[in-house]
Amino acid sequence: MGQFPSFKNETIFDRIPTPVLVGGWLIALVVAAACLIWAIFASASPQPIVSPTQTAQETVPTPVVIQPAANTPIVVQPAANTPAVPVATTEPAPNGASAPTPTTKPKKPTRTPTPLPGSTSGFGYGAQVNGLVGDPAYAVDMANQVGVNWVKQQVRWGDFGHGPNPGDVDWSGFDGIINAANARGLKVMLSIVTAPEWSRPGAASTHGPPNDFNAYADFVGMVIDRYKGKIHAIEVWNEQNLAREWTTEPQQLSAARYVEMLKLTHQVIKAKDPTIIVISGALSPTGVDDGTTAIDDFRYLQQMIDAGLLNYTDCVGTHHNGYNIGPSVSAATALQHPEAATAIFKGPFTPYAGGPPHHSWFFYDTLQNYATIVAGRKPLCVTEFGWASSQGYPDSPPQFEFTKDNTLQEQADYIVEAFTLMRQWGFVKLAFLWNLDYGNKGTGYLDDVVPYSLVDTGGMPRPAFDALRQMSKP
Repeated sequence: MGQFPSFKNETIFDRIPTPVLVGGWLIALVVAAACLIWAIFASASPQPIVSPTQTAQETVPTPVVIQPAANTPIVVQPAANTPAVPVATTEPAPNGASAPTPTTKPKKPTRTPTPLPGSTSGFGYGAQVNGLVGDPAYAVDMANQVGVNWVKQQVRWGDFGHGPNPGDVDWSGFDGIINAANARGLKVMLSIVTAPEWSRPGAASTHGPPNDFNAYADFVGMVIDRYKGKIHAIEVWNEQNLAREWTTEPQQLSAARYVEMLKLTHQVIKAKDPTIIVISGALSPTGVDDGTTAIDDFRYLQQMIDAGLLNYTDCVGTHHNGYNIGPSVSAATALQHPEAATAIFKGPFTPYAGGPPHHSWFFYDTLQNYATIVAGRKPLCVTEFGWASSQGYPDSPPQFEFTKDNTLQEQADYIVEAFTLMRQWGFVKLAFLWNLDYGNKGTGYLDDVVPYSLVDTGGMPRPAFDALRQMSKP
């Protein structure tokens, strides 16, 4: 606004009566004030209207943490008709069979896509639970006690999809564990394996994929439809580089055939719910590479990549169970390690083909080489890792003599060290410990799942339970 005129030396104003001047001043002041008010309000920016979808945030239930009293067994009440302990498997369609397009027409997803753990949401700590035995809520509460934010449950379609119709599935056990985990704020990863007899007629076992890969993809779609918004990751099969997990007629291990099944399944998953993380079936570090019984996991991984793997997965699945050597020891250093002189089981301390021990014995070598092969194009998801100890048991399971070399304290130390290394390396975004609660859900100390468990056969927490609970989880 301009300046009011000065009255000094202005004789024209001296000749105007005072009442007129005062009135003029008052009118000018009112006009100026009105202009100022108008300018302020006219220039003010309107506030945006925020829709509920812009402000609403997903609420996560407060975890229910149960701290058992000292020396109190973790009691499991077995359910009636308890299913067998999960195992994983797969099989390709007949040679030359073409893979049809998916038959499932998924509904439009409603959830906002969430980033893969590690990109913005941090490293994911997980543990595999046996939620099909005993009280699933208690299994989840144990997971909360040790401080993991993910649980893994295996879904053996071949055992629960009895048929003869594709929809004939016993969901009861899975309802319990999936609902309990979500109610307590934990994310759920399902590893979906095996195929029912009706889907592969004439096959000797369920340890292989259906003859029509669409049947597997459609079943995965049924799982997503049943548990809308409650499944956060799906592992598509397990250890498909082994004949015992990928049985065919005739027997043939094929990375390309696996990728065909993965592609169809990836399409169904992403169409139904793009927030679900798709994890490729983790391979087994075998030490065998005969092309029929097993294919070396490094070679098989490269074959999958050559067949287009990285187009159909968010995360490359990885396995390693650590035998009797720690997670930072490599094949190059193993022969100089103090354990080489004292170990009962000599596998990781035996030269291979005139050189260092075979890479399959070593957690460090397996993950580092996977990272090299993948070359940063996808992260790794370690869907199974762990160390077993038979300390406190009269004997070890057959062919698991290495469990005698690990003390309970070493089991605890190795698990904590492995989680720490994977988080620091950066290329691992999600890791699941094998296992949390199979100790008193197995068939006894000679059951090979039991020495890996964080509880013993009597339900007592082992040192690794407390070590994982107390471990810092940034």
